[in-house]
Amino acid sequence: MVFQKFNISNLPLLFPIRVVVPAGATRIISFPDEFLGRAVALLIQNNDAANNASYQYGGDALEFQNLAPSTFRTIDGTIIDRLAIVAGAAGTVLVEAQVLPIERPEIPAVQSS
Repeated sequence: MVFQKFNISNLPLLFPIRVVVPAGATRIISFPDEFLGRAVALLIQNNDAANNASYQYGGDALEFQNLAPSTFRTIDGTIIDRLAIVAGAAGTVLVEAQVLPIERPEIPAVQSS
């Protein structure tokens, strides 16, 4: 995979997605598998007024980070393939992302048997 530095003149069309993680649930979002793209901007919003939520991106290379009650976190200027979310016991976590579509050469060919 070749990473390209994007600017306003060469950025392809992005499409927005929204995922709501239910209270007390754990959800792993794989952007290439579920949305045929990679997230380039994220908003993670903890809607639980009493409990922390946590999130992890970058696979196991980075630790889980806490998100305080009723707060949000934005992540911009990076390419994210996988995001893990653990919602608090009393409220949902909203994930909104701008997704950059995977280009055709990046999709593995279907192998026939």
